[in-house]
Amino acid sequence: MLKTDSSSIKKILLKSMLFFIIIITVIIEGNNIIRQYRNFLKESEILKIEYIKDQKKLLKTQIDRVFEYIEFEQNNTYELLRKNTQYTDVEIEEIIKQRIIKFISNIHFGDNNEQYMFILTYDGLELGNGKYPEITGKNIWDMKDVNGVKVNQRLIKMARESEHGVYITQKWIKDTDKLDHDKLYYAEAVPEWEWVIGSGIYVEDINENIKKNEAILKNAFKKEIKTVTILMIVIMLILLLYLKKINYRINKKIEFVVDFFERASEERIYIDIEKLRYIELKKMAISVNAMIKDRYDIQNKINQINIRLKDISITDGLTGLYNHRHIYILLKKEIEKACVLKRDLSIIMFDIDHFKKVNDKYGHQFGDDVLVEISNYIKQYIGKDGFVGRYGGEEFLIVLPNSDIENAYKKAENIRKGIKEIEFENENLILTISGGIVQFKQESCKGIVNRADKLLYKAKENGRDRIERGT
Repeated sequence: MLKTDSSSIKKILLKSMLFFIIIITVIIEGNNIIRQYRNFLKESEILKIEYIKDQKKLLKTQIDRVFEYIEFEQNNTYELLRKNTQYTDVEIEEIIKQRIIKFISNIHFGDNNEQYMFILTYDGLELGNGKYPEITGKNIWDMKDVNGVKVNQRLIKMARESEHGVYITQKWIKDTDKLDHDKLYYAEAVPEWEWVIGSGIYVEDINENIKKNEAILKNAFKKEIKTVTILMIVIMLILLLYLKKINYRINKKIEFVVDFFERASEERIYIDIEKLRYIELKKMAISVNAMIKDRYDIQNKINQINIRLKDISITDGLTGLYNHRHIYILLKKEIEKACVLKRDLSIIMFDIDHFKKVNDKYGHQFGDDVLVEISNYIKQYIGKDGFVGRYGGEEFLIVLPNSDIENAYKKAENIRKGIKEIEFENENLILTISGGIVQFKQESCKGIVNRADKLLYKAKENGRDRIERGT
């Protein structure tokens, strides 16, 4: 508790501190507003560029969301339906396609949910969209704009030629006036199904939103500048008459508080309450110190949560290995390093032999335990020499930077032999793995993985429990 006989500054500080704080606040805020307003015209172009970037990012984000859903359906729905013997692989693929078409047709986003997505086949057949059901199932390959450009042919061609999707601006009919208007599209191909998935936004809608934001900001600036200017003039006149009465000791204490807040914004410090003379400042210091402590406690908790969320986003929930998406990201980075640094890079694709029989005989819970046990063994063996990810199901992908194919082959053989010696809950169970190894040859992620995958299946065909290596 604070002593009740502590000195009070209410009588001498109430008016002076009030005016002082108001004028400092007004000056700082006024200068800030004026500075921003002077830069307003220059920043308008930047605002436009950033808004267009945001719209492009929004379009790409929606497409990425669809591709994540496609991957989910291929990895999960396929496995579920495959267990039902009444479906053939062709029927399963058709079921998955229809689910994806329905998913895309229900996507709406953007202002007032007016933006939608569409699917075209390589030959121009509209499989589905979120706005024009009347053209679903129709071939719009030869549709032309007012300039005679076959817009869908152009879009499909550019999407097929781009590995990571393409942005394109071309004409499309707008509902408001039934005329062609410029529209910004983002489209990406699905080569295995010969699909193009895309979405777009009218350029004039982007410009209208930018103008609205500029007008709102400009009016707000004008109003604030007018108010602050009047207030500054009045308060400054009063302040000039009153500031002469503020004594030296009060100024010193204020300087101490201001100095504290400047340093507190950069580092974790607390007010030394014993250095304060007045009870009002001591009470404020106690509250401020408590707020600083709470702030840093909360920040530490947020940092811990963010670390955990990052781990969850890049790892497989069952095995703790990197998930399919992140192991691909790591492989891409290592390919870039290998190209720049001219160093070796190899990858290994593993698959557990007859794993379906393990699930059928011992149950899926035991199968999960097997996956965890084998994952831990591979991860522990590879250590800091590379990266291990669960590619899908019972398949694993190992990325070995700075490793040629001979070194990678030795590691793969040691892992293969080691897994055969693992003792599981059922002592009669001996598991084997098959694998494929390749060394990087100036190719894409998909290219090097496809080569390793082919060798993996070659190992399966040659009797399993073996490693096949490329050149």
